[in-house]
Amino acid sequence: MFKNITVAVDGSDHARHALSVACDLAQQYHGQLHLIHAPEVSSTGLAVGSGAIEIAPTQEAIQAAGADVMAAAATQVRAAGLEPASETVRYGRPSAEVCGLADETGSDLIVTGRRGMSSVQGLVLGSTSQRIAHDAPCAVLTVK
Repeated sequence: MFKNITVAVDGSDHARHALSVACDLAQQYHGQLHLIHAPEVSSTGLAVGSGAIEIAPTQEAIQAAGADVMAAAATQVRAAGLEPASETVRYGRPSAEVCGLADETGSDLIVTGRRGMSSVQGLVLGSTSQRIAHDAPCAVLTVK
């Protein structure tokens, strides 16, 4: 039924639980797991006197954080007795990157966690999992 499963990971508890569910599905249906991490990069503001300065994270910091999240996800998959078919870190809009990988790999299911960001950010920016469900080229399972 589910032969290619794309799993969005971001290091959150919800994403780890979603990855666990995806591992169970991959084992049950003898499917492959394609892991993707596409961080939503945010900058830090610093108030100086009456002005403010925006401090963007360096590309090296973003890559290091992405590598750490992916390594943890791959370790979780291996602990479940599976081997990831692919491990991808991308730096675009998370929903577009996840849907793009699902399309590229011919995935028949995308698995995401329900929440990765704070509820305030989710209200302001909209939920990445909602955007994935709307734009996905295949079935989507959103795990709480």
